Amino acid sequence: MRIDRRARVRAPRWSLCIALTALAAGPVATGVFGVSAAAASHSPPEYSLSIVEGADTQPEDSIGHVSAGVSPRAEVAVSITHNGLIVEKQSGDGGAWLSKVPQVGDVVTLESPGFSTAVTYDGLPSLDPTVCAGSTDFSGQRTAGYTVEGGYYTVVPHPSYFSRRNGGLAQVQVLAGSSFGGDFLEPLAAGETVYAVESLISPLAGGATFTYSSENDRPVAGCPPPPPPPPPPVPLALAGAFSKLAGISIAKLLRFGWSTQVSINQPGTIVADLYQHKGILPAFAATSKHPLKGTGRRRKQPKALLLARGTATAKAAGTVTVTIRLTAVGRRLLKHARRAKVVLIATLTADSGAKLALERHFLTLRR
Repeated sequence: MRIDRRARVRAPRWSLCIALTALAAGPVATGVFGVSAAAASHSPPEYSLSIVEGADTQPEDSIGHVSAGVSPRAEVAVSITHNGLIVEKQSGDGGAWLSKVPQVGDVVTLESPGFSTAVTYDGLPSLDPTVCAGSTDFSGQRTAGYTVEGGYYTVVPHPSYFSRRNGGLAQVQVLAGSSFGGDFLEPLAAGETVYAVESLISPLAGGATFTYSSENDRPVAGCPPPPPPPPPPVPLALAGAFSKLAGISIAKLLRFGWSTQVSINQPGTIVADLYQHKGILPAFAATSKHPLKGTGRRRKQPKALLLARGTATAKAAGTVTVTIRLTAVGRRLLKHARRAKVVLIATLTADSGAKLALERHFLTLRR
């Protein structure tokens, strides 16, 4: 298929105006970089350099190019320098065209009689992934200080050329730092091509101007999946300790119980069990809902008997008081005892379910 680039309507539109002005200008003086004195006397020169990269929905329709122009009409040359070497260069009367697109970091140079400038290509503007089918978003990155325009269009193939059917323009609302933002009046659709153009007009001596623009086109694609939710915060490691563990006599334990203070670093419950120092001890306090009793068939080492138990609830991190009171078995065993060897076991259980056994205390109680 023969591609007729004249049939396409390119954004930005002012670049076409420059090209049309150059074609409509009168004859020029002969010679390299010659300028018509009559044309120059009417208005100061307007130089332009445009870079277009990306693609539309038709792979055969190559849209990437670099173009340069000057009005009033004069000789102009444009070149691309990569790693210090000129890799592409063209010149023409009033305008020049390169079908090659520079890489990021390449230098693009425009030359005309009495004027020369170079631009280091930064690959901008770019469009965010959220500029996608079904979305009205128009956002991305730009070169700081440049204005941004954009829109979307549909490419219509013909037997010998491609034409563009304009769809709509973006409503640019934010130009902040290196980003831009806005929206479309209607959601984008698959089969359309979206584009963004950044430009900057620089005044020159004598009223002349230099306009640089860079355009990025891409077919409208499906929207990316939403980002996964952030992982839940790592729960605080459960910690605590006996902050006060005063001695207790058997007599006071029988009458008042035993009050101890335990610190905990988060909401939770505290269980303190006092076992007889004889038999197998559990790993955690409150592993049994009832006092442990002997079985009919004695084992070589039976389970330790639960003498007393206390529970407390901490609504927040801090220190709570746990009062341990005797069980029926404990009261019967200690009622007439003069001395008893016991083990204090305390377990913290956080509201999150974490569990921590505090250091065991081996004690000897006396009457």
